[in-house]
Amino acid sequence: MKREELYPLRFVEIYKPYIWGGHNLRKLGKPIKKGEIVAESWEISDHNDDISTVENGPLTGKSLRELIEIYGEDISPKTENGRFPILIKYIDANKRLSVQVHPDDEYAKTHESPNELGKTECWYVMDAPTNAELIMGIKKGVDKDSFIKMIRENRIEDGLNRIKVQKGDFIYIKTGTVHALLEGIMVCEIQENSDTTYRLYDWGRVDNDGKPRPLHIDKALDVIYFPPEKIYNDYIRDLFINYDKNLDNAGQKLVRSKYFNIDFLKFSKTFNQEMEDYHFHTLNIICGEGILKYKNGFERIKMGDTILVPRPIKNYKIETKGITILKTFL
Repeated sequence: MKREELYPLRFVEIYKPYIWGGHNLRKLGKPIKKGEIVAESWEISDHNDDISTVENGPLTGKSLRELIEIYGEDISPKTENGRFPILIKYIDANKRLSVQVHPDDEYAKTHESPNELGKTECWYVMDAPTNAELIMGIKKGVDKDSFIKMIRENRIEDGLNRIKVQKGDFIYIKTGTVHALLEGIMVCEIQENSDTTYRLYDWGRVDNDGKPRPLHIDKALDVIYFPPEKIYNDYIRDLFINYDKNLDNAGQKLVRSKYFNIDFLKFSKTFNQEMEDYHFHTLNIICGEGILKYKNGFERIKMGDTILVPRPIKNYKIETKGITILKTFL
């Protein structure tokens, strides 16, 4: 297929049956079977053996890695490890996740693998119960020494900062920030292409074989950021990205970084999008539906869909009477 014939791509979901999952991703239209436990749906991935494959059009069955080999920068910018730069998931925290932290790129390359990355990530809260909370950061005034003492005395929960969240919140989680999704929260996660996670605490639970899941205390302590008290409030505040959740017929900037750029799009009428100088757009349909029209055709889109728009599609429009989208681009 010639580059100018590239089209909006859908990929087969990669389901992860972690013990804390449920079946709430059905709310997004995911075909989860009765009794099946799904914690994460990896929507776009080029990580180790978890490589997305195309499920629509003439390129059906091709892997994302094959597409990059064939089309190069018409699909992805050049990266140090040759892989697609981001990983996108829908996550169902039916039960609370472990308390964890992610390293930066330098630490991951040194301590994991030369091709591994750190994990800067963000969460868009798609659903949350009343008075929902997250673990986000260490409590104010807790330093490394006092936190180590809490770990040794099995009272780590005393040092964890809890914050209330609600549907529509957008959180940018820097490497080194201790965090955990708690019960009943569903998020869209956009992150560096990495699965490097250091587990600090798992609430005393065991896996399906009755064994505790492994912890990574030493590595976690290497990378945790303990903000000084004088900047603590600003640090926690900056994790939440402010935007107008009710602004209609507009796009709003959420993130600009070397890892990914993200816009929040909310429209109740037809609107246009330009590729500009970027290599791709990914579109996560948060709610609503529409028709994505481009020069060579169209694609119907609805809540729960994830679409990759390649660079040769220079411009496109979305016809809708109501749709909300997270657009990621590089």
